[in-house]
Order: sequence, then structure tokens, then C-alpha cells
Amino acid sequence: MEQQLYDIALILGAVVNMAMALVLVHNNYAYRYYDVYRHSRSFTALTFFVFGIGFLMHYFFHWRTEWPVAASALTVSYFHIGAVFFGWGHISLLNPFYLTRQVIIRDLSILFTGLVIYWASVLRFSVFTYQFLIFFTHASYVAFVLYRTLYRVSRQTAALPINESNARWWTDEARTSVISFQHSISISCHLIVLFGIGSVIVTACYPNDTWPYTILLLLGIGVFCYIFYALTEYGASIEAGTNATEDVSEMNK
Repeated sequence: MEQQLYDIALILGAVVNMAMALVLVHNNYAYRYYDVYRHSRSFTALTFFVFGIGFLMHYFFHWRTEWPVAASALTVSYFHIGAVFFGWGHISLLNPFYLTRQVIIRDLSILFTGLVIYWASVLRFSVFTYQFLIFFTHASYVAFVLYRTLYRVSRQTAALPINESNARWWTDEARTSVISFQHSISISCHLIVLFGIGSVIVTACYPNDTWPYTILLLLGIGVFCYIFYALTEYGASIEAGTNATEDVSEMNK
């Protein structure tokens, strides 16, 4: 029964994540004039898709019970990939100038190194004992940059004055909508950080059990649904949000 519930949770998580990924990609055409937001939706869709593939791999291979070390490496792998895509998508929404070539090369280099070491350890080609520290260190840094950017941009957005150049789009209602979205990003970050770190810790503490992962999967569905909701809601105030973040980012150059 425990295994069956675990399998159901895996399939449910995969279906929900992939459905949300398809919705984000399908509706992207409507935001073709807002490159940063469109790219953010695409990166978030990739995050959902990667997690969905990871859940299906757990379901088909049954590594959690038959090869726990490989199951742990798989879990950390898609969490690491997801952390990179989540950071690219959400930090860029707050700072349109964030995603430079240097940032992409840096993150992909660390990610590739981590993936190689995770799986080399599984295949006993590596003696690196604390290989998952690569994920924790990199994910922690991405979260730090996101929180730092969020704090600065939120403070400056709230103080952005209404003047002759922005009076058309920077109304009191637009300010409220944008600040509300930034609050939603904050909650999304709290949830994904707690879920990611918690999942990897559970993976390390309960490598052979299935019941903790059933609970985590169900919690994870809620986390991803909230991220999906927050990101799609931003579309309602996209013009004001885009202009405000661009103005604030220009101030910080």
C-alpha cells in the first residue's frame, strides 16, 4: 500500500507539473512583446518539465527501493537543474539585466560539474564524499541573489514616484499590483527553498523509505501550483511591472 501511494503521488506530480509547463508555453505568444516575462515563463516551464521527468523516472525505475543511491542522485540532479532555471527566470523578472552570458556560463559550469560528480559517485568513479554540497552551495547562492535583488527592487519600487513620464502606466493600482507580485515572488522563493532543502535532507536521512517522499511529493505539488499561480497573475500587470523594473534597474546601473 505504501508503495502504491508513492507511485500515485509520482504520477500525479508528473502530470500536474507537465500540464502547467504546457500552459505556460502555450500562452507565451500573448506576451511576445515582453521578452523578460516570456523568458521567465519558459524557464519556469522547463523547471516544471524537468521535475515531471524526474518523477516519471522514479516511477519507472523504482530506484528508491531498488537502488537508493541512484534515486538520491536523481533527486538532487533535477533539484539542481530546477534551481538554475528558477533563478534565471525569477531574478530576471526583478532585474532585466541579470541574465548575462557570464551568469549563464557560470551556472551551467557548476551545474554540469555537479551532475557529473553526482552520477560518478553512484557508479563509484568518485571518492568525493560530500558531493551534494555542490547543490547546497550553488542553490544557496542563487537564493541569496534572489532575496537580495527582491529586497532592493521591492524597496525601490514602493518608492518610485509618479511623474509626467510614467503617469500613464504607474498608477496607484499598478503600484499595488506590482508590489503584490513581488510579495508573491518572496513567498515562492520561501517555498521552493524550504521544499528543495527539505527534500534533499529527507533524501539523505531516509534513502530506503518511500512514505516521506509521498508526503514531499504532495507538498511539492502545492508549491509548484503556487509558483504557477503567482507567475501567471503577473500577466495582468505586465506593462506596469515591466516598466517599473526597467526603471528601477536603470537606477541601479
